[in-house]
Amino acid sequence: MRTFKVSDELYEQLKSFVVDPFDDTPEIVIGRLVEIVNKAKGRWSPFDEDPQDSPESAEARRKNQECPEEEPVVVL
Repeated sequence: MRTFKVSDELYEQLKSFVVDPFDDTPEIVIGRLVEIVNKAKGRWSPFDEDPQDSPESAEARRKNQECPEEEPVVVL
């Protein structure tokens, strides 16, 4: 088992994630956060990828150019 130090500020933030104060240890809280990150990884895009370069963005731009937005209608 490894031991590491965290700042008081980070420790206070970790305490805010405690669900059961009688059973949750720092290791359990960190493990829960790691699980959340692992589940969310599939939803993240890489930092170096430009969202405008994706095929979906190109298709959306093409549709917007073909069908310009209509002017809003004001009803009184």
